[in-house]
Amino acid sequence: MSKYKFLIATVALGLVVAVSLMIHYVRQANAWPSLDDQPPLAVPPVASPTDSWFTLKALMATIPMEHQNRIKEALKEEGLPAEREVWILVADKLEALSAVVASSPIVSPTREFGSEGSKTSLVPLLSLAGGQILRGWNRYGEGDGIEAAEDMLLADRLGQQLVDGSQSLMMSLFGYAIQAEALKELEELLFLVHEPSVHRLVAERLPRQAPKEGGLRAMLLRECADTEALLLDPVQSEAAVREAWGSKSLPGMLYDMDATVAQHRWWCRAAISWAERLPTQRGAPPTYLPEGLSEGLPYNGIGIQLLKVVSVEGTLGSLDSLREGQLHREVLRLLTAARLYGFAHAGEPPARADLLVPEYLPSVPLDLFTGKALKIESEEIKSSRGERVWITLPRAPSEP
Repeated sequence: MSKYKFLIATVALGLVVAVSLMIHYVRQANAWPSLDDQPPLAVPPVASPTDSWFTLKALMATIPMEHQNRIKEALKEEGLPAEREVWILVADKLEALSAVVASSPIVSPTREFGSEGSKTSLVPLLSLAGGQILRGWNRYGEGDGIEAAEDMLLADRLGQQLVDGSQSLMMSLFGYAIQAEALKELEELLFLVHEPSVHRLVAERLPRQAPKEGGLRAMLLRECADTEALLLDPVQSEAAVREAWGSKSLPGMLYDMDATVAQHRWWCRAAISWAERLPTQRGAPPTYLPEGLSEGLPYNGIGIQLLKVVSVEGTLGSLDSLREGQLHREVLRLLTAARLYGFAHAGEPPARADLLVPEYLPSVPLDLFTGKALKIESEEIKSSRGERVWITLPRAPSEP
């Protein structure tokens, strides 16, 4: 009789464990969104890469690493670089670069995981832009402020074309990085050049060379679309994440694909909404994994691991740096307008930013972190990022 009781107790215990696990998995499954509630993302159609991209790609392939390092080191120096003549290393490439930037939009390919395009190094782009900037500094050293500004503005234009024609997050980031470097060097140049014509040239070009509206949304949508393609193709996913997983194969490819894709789409929509708000209105960024998942025996464990490996959550960390670059452009717009005002008023800078409207600016540029107009106080431009830019006019070489 005791054997029967033991058997019944064992079976009962097994049933309790099975039911508990079933309830646990049902609760865990409910933490995942439904694919019915997350329709496909409205992703911009993929465009074919332009000839200008392939020309640029060929230029990039001809720049040795040694040249890249020397150009990078030369640009670290503030103001007029002592090693500015290293631009000669890429002199022939810069002529071709000018033709590429002037010819047509630079539409680059998507960068899908595991594709040949994803293996193309974009670092030489920074060297081409850096060489262009150094040529500008060399021309300033020779006394030609206009051509110096033209060279730096061409580097800024290159960054704009890369961002506007980008179909991948990585290319967008490189384009923004090039523009950030060009604007930094332009600001330093403007503090040295006393000719009003140079400031007028920069004032005209800055707004025209800003990346087009909606670029941030398009960038995130394209990145989300590339990631979703991995989640929808387990075989491709295995090839793409094998190295990150640290094993020759995934621990099984049976997972809740619908739930995984639905969570990814939910995050993408939440992330875009979060990114488009002013930083002061954002709050915490959305989390990539569903909330309430158990650390032990979670439902859809393979889906969780796939999301961790292909996560685009880290992209949100770069958004503030991109916005800082856009803010820098607005600060320089205000700076050049204030300088032009000073040139026209016997060197007297404007006491307030609104005095520049409408003759020098259509409206006062905004601080992109607060949404409020930038201010001029005590001959300084002040922004929410702690940047303080003097608007006093540069002295002519003959002035004390």
